Amino acid sequence: MHPRVVTNALAAVIAAGGAAMLLPAAYSLLAGDGNTLAFALPGFGTLALGAILFFLTRVSGAYVSGRDVFLIVVLGWVGVAAVGSLPFVLSGLLDPADAFFDSMAGFTTTGASTVQTPEEVAPSLLLWRSLTQWAGGIGIVVLFVAVAPLVGFGAAQLYSAEVANPMPERVTPRIRDTAKVLAYVYGILTLGGVVALLLAGMDPFDAVNHALTTVSTGGYSTRSDSIAAFDSWAIELVLVAGMLLSGTNFILYFQVAQGRPLRALGNREFLAYLGIIGGGTILVTAALSAFDYQNSPVFAFREALFQTVSLATGTAFSTAAWGSWDPLSQGLLMLFMAIGACAGSTSGGIKVIRAILLARHAGQEVFRMIHPQAVTPLKLGNRVVPERLRTAFLGFFFVYVMVLAVGTLLIALHGVPVGAAFGSVFACLNITGTALDPVGSAEFYADLPASAKMVLTLYMLLGRLELFTVLVLLTPAFWRG
Repeated sequence: MHPRVVTNALAAVIAAGGAAMLLPAAYSLLAGDGNTLAFALPGFGTLALGAILFFLTRVSGAYVSGRDVFLIVVLGWVGVAAVGSLPFVLSGLLDPADAFFDSMAGFTTTGASTVQTPEEVAPSLLLWRSLTQWAGGIGIVVLFVAVAPLVGFGAAQLYSAEVANPMPERVTPRIRDTAKVLAYVYGILTLGGVVALLLAGMDPFDAVNHALTTVSTGGYSTRSDSIAAFDSWAIELVLVAGMLLSGTNFILYFQVAQGRPLRALGNREFLAYLGIIGGGTILVTAALSAFDYQNSPVFAFREALFQTVSLATGTAFSTAAWGSWDPLSQGLLMLFMAIGACAGSTSGGIKVIRAILLARHAGQEVFRMIHPQAVTPLKLGNRVVPERLRTAFLGFFFVYVMVLAVGTLLIALHGVPVGAAFGSVFACLNITGTALDPVGSAEFYADLPASAKMVLTLYMLLGRLELFTVLVLLTPAFWRG
């Protein structure tokens, strides 16, 4: 382990977080909402501190070990969330525990919040919430990777630890260029979202905020009623398209730009993702038509489409109180949240590709019971999945279930009913921020004890970094060297 290297990388990440605060500081100054110093003081302070530490610890050609990588990634997220919580505290909006909870929920794109009435919050603070999700969506570390050669060390390991793609595929031979491609795609989707929402009828401030939280599949809104407050079919369609695009593996966009659209459109995970969204929308529409909206199948389809896409991608925008729908619709939406969207996207969940391979593995086991001598390699399209990856998928799913169970018990220890305890852990681990009532409401999270909030922030981090990047730091072997 190399403390100097770790400190150097963390200093750069924290300085970037401080620099980002200068944007809402400028907006606060122009809007005159009284929060300029709440952003400017921590912004300039952390920027200066990070810059000083960076230059003091800079070592040309320093070796970065695997342990260094894990520490940089995990501590980078914790550090930027801590820095990002300062404006909430200095403005008087939230106490330190709530501020850290909301900041971590922002950077991890979980979308949980203790802010009960966004309409009463200063615009600069709402903009900062949206910016934390936008930055977290592409990943503070991935953005840092794009300029890693400039700051003195290689980036391949950082990219691998951050993106955690279960079937990795590089876009370009150089990892820095790969990260830049991801950032360009992310920026184009963001700008496209702003323009489309403006054309759909949103005012500029709402359009910018919702574009930032759509492309990141984060789900923070400027309204207490989320997207239902706009009551616009046009806005909902724009957001559905934005969420679908953001839940897609970003590498596919590069393949399209390279003139390989058929390869992108033939991607097995992408096709399964569209199948889940399409089939899920039909099933939820049928359930709503049968139990909730018997006299309005068109309205049932509208509600089903939006909520299926929103929850499957982990965005968790809402146009309806889906927690009061019939049990079948609720169960389907919870299942979609657990599966999530594509690997290589900004969404949460176990990811569609893992769900595909886990289902195929289960089918193979049944087949082997009938044909015990058969040789059945696990395939994805024409590719044979290495046994190492099969073991990794199975290990991930086991750890996912166990972490979910342990978290439920930890929250239940705080006197939270088991159903709500499970829902809150489920929401944070899958970085959706919502589950069945009462989980998802700001009142629910605000009323939790500070220790319970800290447990849930850990689960947000676990979900964002896909378990193992965080859990490896909890093993004695990691610290023994």
